[in-house]
Amino acid sequence: MKFNRLQKLEKIIHLNALMNQTYNLSDLLNLILVETERMFGVEGTSILLEDNHSGNLKFYVSTGEKKNILQTISMKRGEGVCGYVFESGKILMENDTQTSRLFSDKADKKSNFITQNLLCIPLQIKEKCIGVIELVNKKKGEFTQDDIEFLQAIANQISLSLERQILIDEKIKSEKMATIGETVAGLSHYIKNILNGFTGGAFIIDKNIREIESEKIKIGWDMIKNNIDKISQLVLDMLQYSKERKPELKPENVNRIIEEVIVLENERMKKRSIEIRKNLSADLPKILLETKSIFRCFLNLISNSIDALENSEKGVITITSKKDKSHLIIEIKDNGCGISVENQKKLFTKFFSTKGAKGTGFGLPITKKIIEEHHGSFSVSSQINKGTKFSIKLPIAKL
Repeated sequence: MKFNRLQKLEKIIHLNALMNQTYNLSDLLNLILVETERMFGVEGTSILLEDNHSGNLKFYVSTGEKKNILQTISMKRGEGVCGYVFESGKILMENDTQTSRLFSDKADKKSNFITQNLLCIPLQIKEKCIGVIELVNKKKGEFTQDDIEFLQAIANQISLSLERQILIDEKIKSEKMATIGETVAGLSHYIKNILNGFTGGAFIIDKNIREIESEKIKIGWDMIKNNIDKISQLVLDMLQYSKERKPELKPENVNRIIEEVIVLENERMKKRSIEIRKNLSADLPKILLETKSIFRCFLNLISNSIDALENSEKGVITITSKKDKSHLIIEIKDNGCGISVENQKKLFTKFFSTKGAKGTGFGLPITKKIIEEHHGSFSVSSQINKGTKFSIKLPIAKL
């Protein structure tokens, strides 16, 4: 069906009116696609959006008989027409899929469908491609330049809907995080007061327990002390994570902090026969740091490496410090059990831990937050049964 300019404008106004009917994104996009399918006279329409975890394109909403099957399919970047359009940001019209170099029949095979022609246009927010809209099998004739121009206008409306939803989601998330932050901070302070009582009582008992000749009491008391330490650390982590703060900076030597952490963890490494290898550059300049926070970062990472080497016969931790033109680079590498690709995606999620009950799930998120507060960057690379490398980059600023 061909529309004149006035009719197109009327259709766009109609689609714009649909945007105000619901704030549910899936319902809204489905309404738009149903209207688009009818206006263009096609067998099916789809919106594919980038999946945040895999980076692949997923059929977010679709129309037509095969829509339920389509929503189980994902396409890689560059795969098929939709993957090409997503990666390149270019419009693509294919009126004969049999002769197309880019067409992939992956979705056809899974849905038992035959795609004869299609039109695909990128969906963009602030020049960033976030997905595509695709029309399949025009019932009368072929897709034309006129179809491209009309679909571009509709794609702009869809992009506006997506941008609005992203802003709404960010606002909701921001409000939730603010509420959670206030709750966590208040709860943490309350628990901290209780722990002060625990710690004071522990000190008194510790001074007098040597007079009691009971091995079981001493073992039990060690367990209590260890758990007080764990709760204290968790509360400190929760407090630090829940509030925005500016670190108190002063000139500091990174190698000195690393050496202090090694001394602190030396006993644990000896018990597990872990070899520590130091490649610390002697010519590192002092940089502006909050000493206690960076100490905590290094302690978290070295402690993680020690835990990863728990069942290793020849455990090795290598700590490297060096510099480039503008940054100090600190790498902590182990030859431990490694982290699966799936778990690597969750490492900076609060309360997620690969250590089961032994971990709080705050160590790496806190480390990342502290490094970012210092305007640095933090990354993790790992392979199962080969080990993990933590990399920190801290800016060299003029003192």
